[in-house]
Amino acid sequence: MEFVDQAVAYMRDGFGIVNGDWRNLVLALIAAIFMGGWKQWLPFAALAVVAHIAIQKLAPVLAGDGEALSLPPIMETQFWIEAGVLLLGYLITIGVFFLIKSLIFRKSAAAH
Repeated sequence: MEFVDQAVAYMRDGFGIVNGDWRNLVLALIAAIFMGGWKQWLPFAALAVVAHIAIQKLAPVLAGDGEALSLPPIMETQFWIEAGVLLLGYLITIGVFFLIKSLIFRKSAAAH
């Protein structure tokens, strides 16, 4: 039962991160718009995580805050935990957006 509680906590954290910033929601919405089917759900969520991390690292550099460009710490366990939490959040958010998109376009196609 502890494993399930931890998994739910990770999903809740990821969903909170993605929904906590409008830029993350826009990223998830773009992924859902370009998705053609549920088979593309995991790859698009993974691409959203990569884009999220890239934007997170590039934003201070492009804003001119005087920070140097640095690579993510891919050799640290905490980085992969955070990336996994982000993946869960994007899976949930993109899934909801794609479900809504599928329902809207299915009804509009049936009306014609």
